[in-house]
Amino acid sequence: MKSIKLAVCLLTLSLLVAGCATTREGQSHGGMETQAQTHMVDGITIKPGYPLPEDGEKLHKALNLNRAIELFLWALPINQSYAGRDGLLAASGGELMDINYIGNFSDHQVGLSTLNNETIYVVINLDLKAGPVVYEQPAMDKKGYMFGSIIDVWQVSLADVGVPVVAPDQGKGGKYLILPPGYSGKTPDGYFPIQSPSYAVTLGLRSVMLGKATVNDAIARAKQIKVYPLSQPDKKQTYRNLADRPIEAEIDTGLGAFKRMHEYINSEPIYDKDKYMVGMLKSLGIEKAKPFPSDSEHTKLYKKAAALAWMTAKKGTTIHWEPAFGGWFAIGRPETWLPDYTSDDAILIDRRAAYFTLGIWPPKHMGGSTFYAHTFTDANGKPLLSGVNYVIHLPPEVPAKDFWSVILYDAERFTMIENEQAKYAISSLNKNLKMNADGSFDIYFGPDMPKGLEENWIPTTENDFWVGFRFYGPDWERLGKSWLTKRPKRVR
Repeated sequence: MKSIKLAVCLLTLSLLVAGCATTREGQSHGGMETQAQTHMVDGITIKPGYPLPEDGEKLHKALNLNRAIELFLWALPINQSYAGRDGLLAASGGELMDINYIGNFSDHQVGLSTLNNETIYVVINLDLKAGPVVYEQPAMDKKGYMFGSIIDVWQVSLADVGVPVVAPDQGKGGKYLILPPGYSGKTPDGYFPIQSPSYAVTLGLRSVMLGKATVNDAIARAKQIKVYPLSQPDKKQTYRNLADRPIEAEIDTGLGAFKRMHEYINSEPIYDKDKYMVGMLKSLGIEKAKPFPSDSEHTKLYKKAAALAWMTAKKGTTIHWEPAFGGWFAIGRPETWLPDYTSDDAILIDRRAAYFTLGIWPPKHMGGSTFYAHTFTDANGKPLLSGVNYVIHLPPEVPAKDFWSVILYDAERFTMIENEQAKYAISSLNKNLKMNADGSFDIYFGPDMPKGLEENWIPTTENDFWVGFRFYGPDWERLGKSWLTKRPKRVR
């Protein structure tokens, strides 16, 4: 009997102790639950009150690493702008305001992100610190047009040029006057005034060929362009052909990414939207009017953050998009396109980072002249693999009024995928492309060439890759509605 009473007492005592422990670990203070249990997270002791003295430095380093990763992703647009400018200047040996054109179809040696190899590209880099700059846009005609955008240092399009409906010149050509930040001078008549929030400006242009136009026709159009300071209308124009020259203009994925942020805060106006970034940079040792940190501790931090951020960015390119059709993603849909990735109540930070990991020169109006779709997976949702052969079936009458193109891109450099055959794309401009009896096309890519279908095949190598699908002059009445195509299918 005594043993039973003793057991009951012990059980009661244990319940009381447990109840007390529960109360202490989940007690309420002013309606807020607190947790008194001590545990570890990534080698740091999580406990009530202040952190342990030995954990202070660990928390500081974790915070700095997180901030550096976020900064890398946020600054991808200026990374693209400065990388393009520096790569083009190094390849051309020229100066700002030169008209650089690639006088042939681009290949994997052109390190500008996701170009195609069916148009002639023109790139002009400006610095507006000396005052307004004039850009003379050629008119479109039956042989083609010069399409592109005037973009600021954050890769936000200030204006589309060269085509009807969306461009101020409506495809008829004209003079654009690009104004520096804070400009308050008089704007003369006869110009399309474009106010830039940054001193650094890029004109990313494509000389698109129509009908029976040739590459020489596209180059001739490029040489109709003129760019000069408003105060120097007679300035001699320099045209530089970069065809067959390696252009190393990929974004910097290491220490240089942070050097570009340092350049930005020391060369451009700081707006309200920049102040959070500037504050975070200061906490990492990067400040305006001070040298870029070169000590080993900061260097190690920047390199580690860049490595992790770049892998994060590449993963983000595979998921942060809108649907296009048949399982493909859209670079941007016309009805929802935001050129600065800012909606009424949020910045689309993940989609923004995804775009500027692989893309440059976004238009102000998506779908006016071009539409871009892409995929990283096959018809079954499996990642595209370098050792596998695939086919894409395109139903008849692809809805592209000018032309269409299917192109493979390298998943590290985001340039055309390098291969021994120097074949990167299949497009409707290829007159030797084999058409099926019903007017459809089958596009093949992989390590093995399908017999008798070399013109319809793009070779792959051991590198990771993805597929881009471009529609020039998209037919929105049919695209994704009565006409669509599915993602690549494995060839057995």
